[in-house]
Amino acid sequence: MRTEMLMPEEAELLIDRRLPVQHTFQSDDLVKELSETSMRFRSSVYMHEIAAEQGVFNETVSLSNWMTRKLKSMGIDKLYEHQGEAIHSIRQGRNLVICTKTASGKSLAYNIPIIEKLVADSEACALYLAPFKALVEDQFAHLRQWADPEDERGDSFAMDGFCRLPINGKLISAGLLHGQRNVPEHMRKDQASSLVFAEGRYWLTNVHYLHLILQSAGAQSGKGPQLLRYLKNLRFVVIDELHQYSGLLGSKVSLVLRRLRMLCERLGNKNVQFIACSATIANPKHLVEELTGKRGLQGFHEIYGAKAPVKRKNIFMWNTGLADDEQKKRAVVSDLYEILRAVYRDGRWPRSIIFSSNRQQVQLLSRDLSMIIRTHLKSQEGVEIDDHQDLFLPYHAYLTQDMKERTIRKLEQGEILGVVTTSALEVGIDVKCLDLCILLGYPGSQASFWQQVGRVGRNRDGVVIMMVQEEPLQQYFARNPTAFFDLPPESGAINTNNPKLLKEHLEYAAHEQGGTINNAITYVRSSSLRKMLSETDEQWQQVETKLVYRGGTPRYQPLITMGETYIVVIKNGWNEDILFQNVDGRSLIRDYHVDAVFLGPDNRTSYKVKWVNKKFRKVMVEPIRCDYHTRGIIRDSLEVHAVTQPVSDGEHIKANIGTILVKRSTFGYKKIFAHGSVPPETVQLTDTYPVIFQTDAYWLMWDEVGKRNVRSLLKELLKQNDLSFEDLFEGSIHAIEHALAAAIPAIVKCSHADFQHISFYASTALFGMPGLFFYDSQSGGGSGIAEVVAEKFGVLLEKAEQIISSCDCSDGCPSCIQLFQCERQNEPLHKTGGLIILAELRRIWK
Repeated sequence: MRTEMLMPEEAELLIDRRLPVQHTFQSDDLVKELSETSMRFRSSVYMHEIAAEQGVFNETVSLSNWMTRKLKSMGIDKLYEHQGEAIHSIRQGRNLVICTKTASGKSLAYNIPIIEKLVADSEACALYLAPFKALVEDQFAHLRQWADPEDERGDSFAMDGFCRLPINGKLISAGLLHGQRNVPEHMRKDQASSLVFAEGRYWLTNVHYLHLILQSAGAQSGKGPQLLRYLKNLRFVVIDELHQYSGLLGSKVSLVLRRLRMLCERLGNKNVQFIACSATIANPKHLVEELTGKRGLQGFHEIYGAKAPVKRKNIFMWNTGLADDEQKKRAVVSDLYEILRAVYRDGRWPRSIIFSSNRQQVQLLSRDLSMIIRTHLKSQEGVEIDDHQDLFLPYHAYLTQDMKERTIRKLEQGEILGVVTTSALEVGIDVKCLDLCILLGYPGSQASFWQQVGRVGRNRDGVVIMMVQEEPLQQYFARNPTAFFDLPPESGAINTNNPKLLKEHLEYAAHEQGGTINNAITYVRSSSLRKMLSETDEQWQQVETKLVYRGGTPRYQPLITMGETYIVVIKNGWNEDILFQNVDGRSLIRDYHVDAVFLGPDNRTSYKVKWVNKKFRKVMVEPIRCDYHTRGIIRDSLEVHAVTQPVSDGEHIKANIGTILVKRSTFGYKKIFAHGSVPPETVQLTDTYPVIFQTDAYWLMWDEVGKRNVRSLLKELLKQNDLSFEDLFEGSIHAIEHALAAAIPAIVKCSHADFQHISFYASTALFGMPGLFFYDSQSGGGSGIAEVVAEKFGVLLEKAEQIISSCDCSDGCPSCIQLFQCERQNEPLHKTGGLIILAELRRIWK
């Protein structure tokens, strides 16, 4: 081909940018070099090894000839023991939960019997549910691999988001269903939704959109009859990433699944099987039975910790050493650069994934790593790399779907060495080519840690490095590494008895079923139903076993209220190109305020925000040449909006349930220059776009007499410690705040992400008085968490006291009063003072 006749963009596409990445990977040499690197830079390192294990194969499961041929065409000759057990259980009609390690073949275990049923029964339908759209897209791509060879496909048809799959000579229509806000019509992936509704038998969607889909059940035209056709024939519901459905989201999803069951059973379909897949958690069977309402004889068979094959993994816990001046520790990113220089040398080209906690760092770090490793590789003899070639690319939720797909494709084809990502690649999106995983800090839970670790070592040995940050909890882990690796997995907890959520979703259920719910008592606990009805008796009428709804048509609210989201766009002639999408309000004021400068998705171009259109939810930007990026300076304030229920007004401590206003605004921003020799420059903003949301809260407030009482309680400690009363009081109630926050998920049945908390010695929110706040993370509240915290406060105080007093440490540690997510970096904290004030609070709340 004559390249001189091509446009520059076309010529660019023809360049072969594949790197000499390895198809084999020897981890022993790399482990040795990493150990030597840690010694050279005086970093403290602990290595934990996961030995390789052979999978145990199943010899008894029977497969038809066409299924055997199909699996061989996918490169599968044998099934593992847990896969065979799963297939047998599903064929028997049992509900099933599979809780095994990452890359253990869970999707194959349920797809074999599902595909068998869809081929054998031309009416049967299946539903795949995931918490995230990206995972749904990934599963759809894998489902299309089941199609017959091209020469046997006949009447097959495919378009973006929908396909008619020819499998064993039968056509099975399958497709994606997911809503997209703030995305132009021509860029949406749900254009095929009409075909999916009309003829789809294998629907793939996320739980958030299923909630909205169900409202069509009551429609007499449009998608209503199509949805009823599908639900009448629904045979399987797959719930993927079960461990994600904990806390408030899980509580709401449990009610969505009950509405789904109600509709199916009202249509005479009582044969729906539930199949759940989970990463390692402590209670998968209990969680999925709470989630679906299927217990007892209808309960779940559990496959836990199956003997799937495991490749060897070496996991380093890496704690940076002191800098040259011996005054403070080296920056984590400095050691990261040295680690990667050690990795990429001597002809070693593994593919890497690097996890970071925030999107801005993902963007900047991927650019910096590309430049540093490109220079490093070019210094080695015989290595030729284009000056502009990206070696690392970013991956996070704000990138467009096309950009994310392109990045994964480049990684798999060997055009880049790795990705820098947030937790967006933590879930089971299948990338099999990774050898090295680096975690920039502890991700916050054992489930997340092992999910991220599981990204590598799928087809060959893997190496993992967790670089601990200079934060009390992570430093505690660095000092006690064996205790870290012995930590049990967390339990998932949901609250299916929350009266606020129950009221909301029963109204949805009545709307979906023509105004009447049959046998509601078989789906929700009778005590919860009675409590809900006693509070809303004017809206409901009980007629024998039926509930008749008398209220107005409910307005469907999202499962999780994110508030308004924005797109970041740049003018391209008459059109607009989307750089980032789904930007939430908090990120807007931190990273995309007016005059903010940020790195674009191409890792090369910087952009400056010109204006923010709140009406159309757009951030308009323009390219800029500069040597800095910005970081917003955010200030939060709380304001009591209304007291809805005084809980306690005695002993000079007031406790209330009410609503508060949380105001988050951009005070200014810092210019962070690319050259570290230039100090950051602070710029104050006058025109800000604050994010203000109202939510439910429970709070305590000491008055002046209460403060004097506390001074009396702490007088002996004041004599023993060189602390002011203000510092001691603040450190003590900060310790109580943390212990209560640790106790709430177990007692209230929610997750840490569902609520927020703050304590202070003096606050304008409480007229300058000391206080404690626990409030709903969700804009608008409505989760019922504040009410349950108030109701169970005595139990929570008892549990908090147990948490603190059962720990043998003297000053407080992560086992008692230090929290990973503390925005004040666990300062100040006072363990003994906290126990003294806790004892007094327990006396009051007896």
